[in-house]
Amino acid sequence: MRHISRIALVAVTILGTLPLSAFTIAHPASHRALGPREESVIAALKEFERAILASDTIALKRIWTDDYRFINAQGGIVTRAQRLANIASGATNVFTAINQREITVRVYGDNAVTQQLFTLHGIYSGVETNTEVRGSFVWVWRGGRWQLAANEITPVLP
Repeated sequence: MRHISRIALVAVTILGTLPLSAFTIAHPASHRALGPREESVIAALKEFERAILASDTIALKRIWTDDYRFINAQGGIVTRAQRLANIASGATNVFTAINQREITVRVYGDNAVTQQLFTLHGIYSGVETNTEVRGSFVWVWRGGRWQLAANEITPVLP
């Protein structure tokens, strides 16, 4: 299981972050309805969205795994403790994540990956941003719930 979690963490470096206010799910290979596992991942992503938009560090501590990592738009790796400190200090503050689209969810046993394209407006490490980004999220099933092990955002060039 630990090996699979490490694989999931590595996968995020290749693969999205944040929110889902209004969304549609893209199914590239088929147009089948989401199953209960996929729906539960989407629910976890919505919970993450609410917490990040509210700068709710208590909820984020519950949502993120102890070894959570965030890969920011500059390619830097930010630990759970660093990210929580950035949010608590206001150095990171997500104002909005709008126009979510191209949302996908894939479940692989006790791991899942979600991706999306959206417009992000906020402050990351003290730098304001208002840009299109692709985000990827790697989730692990622990203790009867999905936890976010890693996520990254990549700016979309015009």
